[in-house]
Amino acid sequence: MPDRNDTHPPPRTELEELRASDRIFRALLDNASVLISTKDLQGNVTMANRHFEILDGYDAESFVGSNVFELFPREIAEQLWRNDRMAALEKRAIHEEESVYHRDKTLHTYMTVKFPLLDDDGEVYATCAFSTDITEAKAAQVDSVTDELTGLKNRRYFNIRFGEEQKRAQRDRRLLTLLLIDVDRFKEYNDHYGHPQGDHVLKAVADAMHKTLHRPGDLCFRIGGDEFACLFASNSSNESEALAEQIRANVEARRIPHQANTPGGHVTLSLGLTFIQPDATLSQDQIYELGDQALYRAKHKGRNAVSR
Repeated sequence: MPDRNDTHPPPRTELEELRASDRIFRALLDNASVLISTKDLQGNVTMANRHFEILDGYDAESFVGSNVFELFPREIAEQLWRNDRMAALEKRAIHEEESVYHRDKTLHTYMTVKFPLLDDDGEVYATCAFSTDITEAKAAQVDSVTDELTGLKNRRYFNIRFGEEQKRAQRDRRLLTLLLIDVDRFKEYNDHYGHPQGDHVLKAVADAMHKTLHRPGDLCFRIGGDEFACLFASNSSNESEALAEQIRANVEARRIPHQANTPGGHVTLSLGLTFIQPDATLSQDQIYELGDQALYRAKHKGRNAVSR
C-alpha cells in the first residue's frame, strides 16, 4: 500500500508538460511589452503577440494572415520587409532600427532583432522579429545631437550616422547620396538684414529640407553656420538630383528679399551632390571633400544651382 505520508505528486506525463510549457509561452506572448511576430517568405504575418494592438490600424481579426504591404504604409512596409529579407537571405540575426505608427498617430522607433527560422533540413521557412520601443531613450539624447535653432540634427550626429548609413547602403546595395547645401552670400545677408533675420532664413532652409526629405531613413543636418547636409539612399543619381532641385526651388519660391544676392535679389541656395556606390572604399573625409567640390561647382555656375 502507498505510504499515507507520501505527499509527492505523481510524475507528469510528457503531454502535460507540453501543455504547461504552451501555457507559459502563451502567457509570455500575451503580456510581453515588446512586439513579437513571424512572417513567411512572402511577407505574410503568421504570428503576432497581443502587444501589436498598440499599432495604428491594427485589427486582431485580420492582422495574422495579411501581408506586410497590406498592414503598413508603403515606406514603412519597405523598411520592415527589407530587414526580414536580409535575415532570411543571409541566414543570420540582424539588428536594425525600425519606425512604425502607434494608434495615436505618433511615429515610434523600435530596436528590432530579426532572425531566420530553419526547418529540419536547415532551410529558412520564415523569420521572427522581436522589437523594443526605444523612442523615449532616443528622445533623451535629442538635445546633444539637435541644432537648437533649426531642429535639424547637428554635425556631431552627422559624424555618428555617416558610417552607419554607408554600411546599411552597402548591405542593401543601394546608392547613398551626400547633399551639401549653402545659402548664397549669407554673410552679406546678415550684414544687411541682421542676424535675427538671418536666423529666419536658416529656419526656412531647414523647413524646405524637411518638406522634401521626409521618408524613413532620410537624414538632414545643420553642419554649422549656413552650411547644411543631407544623407539619404535613392534608386539613382537622377532621383537624388531631383530631390536636391526640389529643395532649391522651394527656397527660391519663398522670395525672401536679399539685395546683395544678384541678379535675382532673393535668398537662394547652392547645392552639391556626391554619390556613394555600395562598393565604395572612400573615407568620410574623402566623400565630404567630393561634396564640397560639387558645391563649389554650383557656386561657380552662378549660384542658385544644383551640381554634381
